[in-house]
Amino acid sequence: MKLTCRWARNEISVVFLLAGIVSAGSAQGEGADSTLTARCSLTLRTGTDTAWVFIDSAPAGRTPLTVDTLRAGRHLVRLVQADVRSWLTGSIDDTLLLAPGESRTFQYTFERRVTVVTDPSGALVYVGDSVAGTTPLVLVSGAAPLPSSVTLERRGYERKTILLPTGNSEVARAELRKIWQSEPSESPLMTESGSSDRTGYKLYVAGGVTIVAGIATAYFKIKADEKNALFQFTGDRAFQIETHRLDTSAALALAATQMGFALFTYFLFAD
Repeated sequence: MKLTCRWARNEISVVFLLAGIVSAGSAQGEGADSTLTARCSLTLRTGTDTAWVFIDSAPAGRTPLTVDTLRAGRHLVRLVQADVRSWLTGSIDDTLLLAPGESRTFQYTFERRVTVVTDPSGALVYVGDSVAGTTPLVLVSGAAPLPSSVTLERRGYERKTILLPTGNSEVARAELRKIWQSEPSESPLMTESGSSDRTGYKLYVAGGVTIVAGIATAYFKIKADEKNALFQFTGDRAFQIETHRLDTSAALALAATQMGFALFTYFLFAD
């Protein structure tokens, strides 16, 4: 009987000991779970710019923004400038690692983007003394800020300097004015004299060709009419063949006359 009571007391002690171990383990597990599920706080700022915020691909709001319901761990953050209608808007992507219960603040700055557009396009864009590219051109601020103005240059058009807009994702447009008169050379007198001599020579040649071809046209036509009259009188086919040959020569001479006159008119008005 005594042995049975002792055995029962030992069983009860073992049961209570096991229950204590299980309860202690449960308490530790709950503490660990509460530590893992502790919320984090994240504050995002973008200076004077306003941006849309996406956290783990979900929209979270606009900056300045504070989110205090994040779980601990790694989060993907994306900031997009508010003017999403413009294709020039930039974005910022970042990966943040938050510890349980951590509160962090991040400051971001968007790059400044200005697009330079000219009419016509293909103009060189000078930033200071350096060529940045040809229009249309997107200028992006990097380590150095963008200049306040750029100079545009295109062959056959006047050189032009324009001011760049001060905002982000802006477009600077410029219309270039065509140069209708050629620039003077170092010796205007020699240029004008040489140009006049060359133009005068061309006029003389064109005029001479026109006169000679006109005379030849009249000569061949008169001879053709004479041969045709002989053919009509005698019926000899040799006169008919000669008539056709002279008519062909008169037609060629007439074409040369017209071409000479056209060249003469062109050189006259071009000067």
